[in-house]
Amino acid sequence: RVVGMFKAVEANAENVKLRREVASLAMLRGDIERLEVENAKLRGALEFAAKRPEMWMAAEVLSVDGAAARTDRSLRVDKRALDGVREGAAVMAPEGLVGRVTSVTPHTSEITLVVDASVKVACETDDTGGNRLSGILCGGEGGLLKLRYLSGNLSVPPRTRLLTSGLGGVFPRGYEVGTLVGVKKTGDDTTPEGEVLPLVEFRELEYVFIRREK
Repeated sequence: RVVGMFKAVEANAENVKLRREVASLAMLRGDIERLEVENAKLRGALEFAAKRPEMWMAAEVLSVDGAAARTDRSLRVDKRALDGVREGAAVMAPEGLVGRVTSVTPHTSEITLVVDASVKVACETDDTGGNRLSGILCGGEGGLLKLRYLSGNLSVPPRTRLLTSGLGGVFPRGYEVGTLVGVKKTGDDTTPEGEVLPLVEFRELEYVFIRREK
């Protein structure tokens, strides 16, 4: 019985050791996966910056919900007026459209996201054999953006890419905004409205790119 007791204690100690090793391996695997995600983001940012370095300025995101304190509708970044940031400038991420600069201080800048109704963006669907649809992006709720004042073919198939059209001069043409989920009638049953799933996960942004003023 004594020998059996000692063997049971040894087996329990071995089990504890093995559980600790498994937990350590799981933590290591989690760290590796996080590093891979971070590396992928950095590669995307570097590739975006390399395309047009004279056009876009990289900025680090300091906080979500800047001075305006509107939930999920603004960011604060580390670039300022002395870096060449100007109010109204377009802001992008490698994944797609982010918003525009609405406030510049001596040390930081605030960006209002496209989910805010104050940001208006002229957009058009990707050319799909003459089925192009255009409209104005006007904020959104529940994770979706609204596309209003539609013109063109309302029968554009779902999951069509939505791009900036360049009208208005603030947002350059051809940058991705999101995916058109569908077109539906509004409450008065007369005006059609598009629903758009944005490509950018705004709360996960670490770096953005601010358009340089010429």
